Amino acid sequence: LGILFYISPVMGLAILAFFLLSLYFVKNYKNCIFASSFLIAILSFKFFQKDAYVIICLIIFVSLSAHFWPSFLGKRIKHVSIARIGTGFGVLFLLILFFFNKYVYKGFGMQKDIIRQGPHHFKYVALTFDDGPDPIYTPEILDILEKKNVYATFFLIGKSVEQYPDIARRIVDEGHSIGNHTYSHKGLIPLSKKATVHEIKKAEKAIEDATQVRPTLFRPPRGIYSSFARNFLMDERYTIVLWDVSAMDWAEIEPNGIISAVVKKTRPGSILLFHDSGDLITFKGGNRSHTVKALPYVIDELKSMGYEFITVDQMIFLSELMETEGAPCDDNIGRNPAY
Repeated sequence: LGILFYISPVMGLAILAFFLLSLYFVKNYKNCIFASSFLIAILSFKFFQKDAYVIICLIIFVSLSAHFWPSFLGKRIKHVSIARIGTGFGVLFLLILFFFNKYVYKGFGMQKDIIRQGPHHFKYVALTFDDGPDPIYTPEILDILEKKNVYATFFLIGKSVEQYPDIARRIVDEGHSIGNHTYSHKGLIPLSKKATVHEIKKAEKAIEDATQVRPTLFRPPRGIYSSFARNFLMDERYTIVLWDVSAMDWAEIEPNGIISAVVKKTRPGSILLFHDSGDLITFKGGNRSHTVKALPYVIDELKSMGYEFITVDQMIFLSELMETEGAPCDDNIGRNPAY
């Protein structure tokens, strides 16, 4: 309860009031704790915006549920058959699958409004960076890209763009593509429709104000989005951009681990996910020094394997060209057809 009061005094008071009221009527301490744990999970998803708070509340919910579930059922776990426990987990797993099938769809390859990877006909790959701009790491990454003569795509956080508009402008001025990564990196599930629109449009305005370019690419935080978000983005003429290769740099692994994770999995048409800001949960902070150290080696290694780097805009252009019946396929698509 102390943790809840620290995260949100209002929520802490609400849970305490619910617990005391339940205890007054039910007269069973353990059952009231178990019921209150459900309320913690529901309220955290409904009202919290920071991922860290939701995760903490879920941990509290799971730990309380695991401890008090036998008492709530009036029996101990050891008296419950393995088959019944397995059935319960099976039903829970199916519900989770149903939820993600309904509200989360990562897509495969290129669709009308979603791209996860480009065509496999040529050895083109796209470098992408999430969660910037960052005052330390984004300029260092831009310096590397300039030195290597490589163009990438940066998915920008609106709030960070407002703080560092000069860096956002530099990204565009140096020929890179930009995309919308929401205003404050809130997960689009379980955001309301109003909050979803706010996250997308406020970020769009911040990016356009800073760079004079309206983004047409969108990457949802963690690659997860609702059916409403997808439909809204389509109406706003955005293309949802996912990835098929992750550098795993969000976990702050060693440079050699980043290099290995990317080089081993890259295929023609791959969209490579890196981060120029953010830590395990939030979009700000984090140590991206390993990303900076690994990036030149990743570029050199992939070039030695015959790969060429293009922006996501170019990859979409190439994908549409390949799908157009009778269109010529030139193996030199230029610097940046999107601008």
